Amino acid sequence: MRNTIYLFILLLSACFNANGQENVSGYLHLENSENWEEKVNLSKVQLNGTANGYTYIPIASSSISKEGYFSFDQKWFDNKDQIYRIHVNPIKSISRRTGVAKNSKLFILSKKDSIYFEKGTSLFDSYTTNNKAHKEWQQLKKFESKFESLHDDFDTEKYLLRTKGYAKDSLQILLVKLISIKKLDDKKLLEKDIKENTAYYTSLLKELKSSEIDPALFLYLENKLSLVYKENTDEKYSISILLNGIACLIIIALVFLIFKRRRNSQNNNLVSLSKQENTIKELIISGKSNKEIANELFISINTVKTHISNIYSKLHISSRKELINK
Repeated sequence: MRNTIYLFILLLSACFNANGQENVSGYLHLENSENWEEKVNLSKVQLNGTANGYTYIPIASSSISKEGYFSFDQKWFDNKDQIYRIHVNPIKSISRRTGVAKNSKLFILSKKDSIYFEKGTSLFDSYTTNNKAHKEWQQLKKFESKFESLHDDFDTEKYLLRTKGYAKDSLQILLVKLISIKKLDDKKLLEKDIKENTAYYTSLLKELKSSEIDPALFLYLENKLSLVYKENTDEKYSISILLNGIACLIIIALVFLIFKRRRNSQNNNLVSLSKQENTIKELIISGKSNKEIANELFISINTVKTHISNIYSKLHISSRKELINK
């Protein structure tokens, strides 16, 4: 009977462990443990456009055993890859002291993966994981670390070129690509790169939207793209207004030149009339007939007609009425 009870207890324990599989577990190395809270906190991480680049959403906490052990089971994690953070808070009385050890760790995990922290020389120092996205993220960090010591000699163009080249050629997981882009945003380089490579980021955003990645993770990128689109549209509108204004000024100038040329042409035509032709022109305007003009100037009617024909030709008219109106 007693053996049966023990066997029943073991079966229950096995079932419990199967249902409560620990996705995150391990040990902490806490020097001066009295200075730290006795629990580990778990948060889901969202990327954003703020100064620190992350928003933390608390989801659970785990007590730390006397041996330093903690764990979180799979109920706290999503079926797809997400970014998470675990951290230990210092006690308030020492929270402002300098030199406090790094007390948090960011990692990528899904419900089907696990991460195990070994007891190292500092908090969350040594760990193993089977999550492919997190392993790729670690490779990205190693690549980015090459630029961390550049300081004043930091070449933004070279960094953009090499980082984007690495993201396109070496990174296979969309979530990690998104994290690499967030790094550009943290360095105030993302907007510049979007303006220079809008098609690339538009295509990437389309790919992100069709993936299983939580939209909250790439909302900052979508907002940044919208901002650049708006700036480009405003810039094109301003240029269009400027070009239209210049075109209007050119048209006005051309009209003025044409009017001036016609006026000069008319003046030239008037000047080109001979003295006799001007006299006949004035007599015509005063209402004289050809016969009256011939009698007054003591010339033949045919001569008057010849002069009138020359006047019409020079002034580009064909009748007395046009002459009077002109």
